[in-house]
Amino acid sequence: MRSIFDTLLHPRRTPPPPLEVDLAHVMGVGTALWVLGLVASAVGWLVGRDTSLAVAICAAGAVIGVGATTWALRHDVRVPPTD
Repeated sequence: MRSIFDTLLHPRRTPPPPLEVDLAHVMGVGTALWVLGLVASAVGWLVGRDTSLAVAICAAGAVIGVGATTWALRHDVRVPPTD
């Protein structure tokens, strides 16, 4: 039998099963947010504010997001549910 100290110092836990997540959907939403930020910062830049750094950062985020979403769509390995 394990002592109380051993149980407290080294608990035995079983991890929960991983969640089924549609990674392409998550990345698509993130990319849409980057595009929204790009539009907002571009409007600020067009009206005379110095938002050139924000435009560059949002553009980079949008480009990376498109690439990541494309990758996620091509590498979808979710197993369809069985009845």
